[in-house]
Amino acid sequence: MRSLILLLTAGVALGVTGCTKDKVVAANCRADDDCQAGSLCENYECVPREAKACDIVLEGNPILQPSPHTVDFGTVDAQAALLQTVTLHNIGNCTLTLFEATLADTGAGFTCDLCDTTFPKEVWPGRSLEIQLSYTPSAVRNSVTELTLLSDDKEYPTLRIPIKANYIGTSQLVASPSPVDFGYTAQGRLTRRTVQLSNQGTGSAPVTINSVALSPADTMDFALVPLTSLPRTLAPASIDRTAVQTLEVRYTPRTLADHTADLVVTTNKGTFTVPLSGTSSSAPGVTVTPAMIDLGDVTLGTSTFRTITVVNGGGAPLTVRPTWSGMMFTTDFSTNPQIVPDVLPSQYVEVQVLVTATREGVLQSILNLETNDPLRPTVSIPVTARGVLGGGAEVVKLEMTFDNGADNAFDNDVRNVDMTLEHPFGYVCNKQTPNPMNWGNHGSASWLAFAPKEEPERIILADSRQDGTYRVMVSYQNDCASLPTDLLAGILGISVEVLVGYLSGGAIPVPGQDIGNLIQSICLDKSSSAVTVKVFVNGNLISEKNATLGRKGDSTYVLDLVRQNSMFRVP
Repeated sequence: MRSLILLLTAGVALGVTGCTKDKVVAANCRADDDCQAGSLCENYECVPREAKACDIVLEGNPILQPSPHTVDFGTVDAQAALLQTVTLHNIGNCTLTLFEATLADTGAGFTCDLCDTTFPKEVWPGRSLEIQLSYTPSAVRNSVTELTLLSDDKEYPTLRIPIKANYIGTSQLVASPSPVDFGYTAQGRLTRRTVQLSNQGTGSAPVTINSVALSPADTMDFALVPLTSLPRTLAPASIDRTAVQTLEVRYTPRTLADHTADLVVTTNKGTFTVPLSGTSSSAPGVTVTPAMIDLGDVTLGTSTFRTITVVNGGGAPLTVRPTWSGMMFTTDFSTNPQIVPDVLPSQYVEVQVLVTATREGVLQSILNLETNDPLRPTVSIPVTARGVLGGGAEVVKLEMTFDNGADNAFDNDVRNVDMTLEHPFGYVCNKQTPNPMNWGNHGSASWLAFAPKEEPERIILADSRQDGTYRVMVSYQNDCASLPTDLLAGILGISVEVLVGYLSGGAIPVPGQDIGNLIQSICLDKSSSAVTVKVFVNGNLISEKNATLGRKGDSTYVLDLVRQNSMFRVP
């Protein structure tokens, strides 16, 4: 025991205790940063870097080992830049010198941060160097390249690292229409709207719809018809024409007010909202003046018009759709514009009611303005005129009708035929040139097509003072007899109403895709069309010709119209 006490006493005297922070063995370094510039940390001691040169180290052998050996960015469905790191290890016993780092294909979408720096670069034994690789997708494709490394590795002085990525495109879920405006609905009444969800992305990138709900969830005015098909994965609609998820949203206002809510769509790419709105506080109210129109005496071959004013005295937008009816309806009557824009509350719109007289005697018809005013859903305006003979030449009217589904109503049949009148020297009057000004003594021609489906088409030729042969040609512009309009609207990212307005000849802006080609690509049924062209001279039917057009792009001359000795005839 005494000897133990003496030993402890001696230890205290020497300053050796278990709590001291002093090191028994002092280390010079633990990392290269602990050494002065030009030195490395080896075995806790700083040594000159030159001591690790391969011509000094006994049997010096630098060995380059990349990690990973292959860089695969995998399947990419977003256009944001992606990053991966390649670590270059020197597992040899002397300093490795890297002379060059290059990418084989600089146009594949890959970049390398080290490739544009200054060489050579040294990697000391047991150390590593990082290379940052970036991939930014552009065109949909499978991209492949190589990172080539030149070094003084004795076994592999040229080392190639494969790099690849497969960009399948970017998904984009779009709702149409968005926002959804129910307009005016009376309190307690029900209005339905259809919303299409489609993937308008590029390539083959899918998107998955996980859920659809209303916000706020306790809204009493809007309701969503439950879906049983979710989750649902949608491929881009451009490659799968069935890739449209249809929703039905209902608006039943419980109170007299303006109402709003959101349709919340949750996908594997995040969420987005479709605003909903409707009102029951005030209905649109239509007032039209005058209540009837008499266009008076109109010399054959000339035109005149009167203007009606449509006023919206209500509190919601007013829709107005002009149509013609009556036992004596004639295509001598028309309106401008044929597609009337919605009239905002306390605003008005003017519509021209025109007549171009082509026959003698009384002309009469009824202009019906179909509206969403619950008290006046239809406003009927009697229109009359009297065609009178003048001292000019005979007046010719060409009327063309063709098979394209229901007349005076838009359906899924978008077949379309155009008519052209060629004068004796080849000048034309048609949809593209509706009012040619260069016909001279061969007359004054004008083209018109009636909404909503450009049928019938009408060409009037007046004031012809020179004999010659005119030709009438018909051209098949679209042979789609059954078009899924919901799908086409979804692909275009617009509402079905906007699409119908566009197809009906309205001046409604649509996205910049080639709609004709889109119609052809998703059309369910292409069909021929029977065409009838009638020729009237001063109101008398002198000829009726029929033709059949088989497919889009077909055209044929239906008849010749001959003016001889100041009189028109059809051989």
